[in-house]
Amino acid sequence: MAHPRSRRRKPNKGGMALGRNLMVLGAIVLAFGTYGVFRGAMTLKWPHTAATITSAELLRQRGSTSTQNGIREDSWNTFHVLYRYTVGDQEYVGGGIEPYDYGMQNSAGAVRMAERYPTGSVSNVAYDPRDPAIAYLEPGPSSFASMLAGIGSFIALVGFWVRRKAAAGIGTMNQPGATEDIAKSLSDRNRF
Repeated sequence: MAHPRSRRRKPNKGGMALGRNLMVLGAIVLAFGTYGVFRGAMTLKWPHTAATITSAELLRQRGSTSTQNGIREDSWNTFHVLYRYTVGDQEYVGGGIEPYDYGMQNSAGAVRMAERYPTGSVSNVAYDPRDPAIAYLEPGPSSFASMLAGIGSFIALVGFWVRRKAAAGIGTMNQPGATEDIAKSLSDRNRF
């Protein structure tokens, strides 16, 4: 048997503001990710042509950051490629790998791309029929755009959840009686 609430909790305004801010941040990240995913998906319908890889470099980059324990060394891989392809009787040089990747590249993915596209090999590229100078080795939504869409969705949903809980008055820790409310809710839960 459910017990009716003896008093209605006041909404937690700080929690509601935090929830709103998380929802806005999540919506912005989701918008960038969704845009990249949809635009990348459009490249799946583009025509393909053979391309010769003229230059393929796997670059190992290094950086260092100072921490409390000293200097920490970081390293990551980036892949740069150039390829030559022909559309009609016009020859083009391209360097695009994934559409709408926002300049981001996965280090492990860069190593796989270097193995897949060695210099001198022939591969298919998808090119824009309206502007054949735009081409990609791997058409479709980029992994980074998909990741942005997923992270943005998660942040927005967490913001929505925080806002709902704050509207119910949950999360008011610094007000008189907050500790007693928590103890009461824990003891009520143990009864059932």
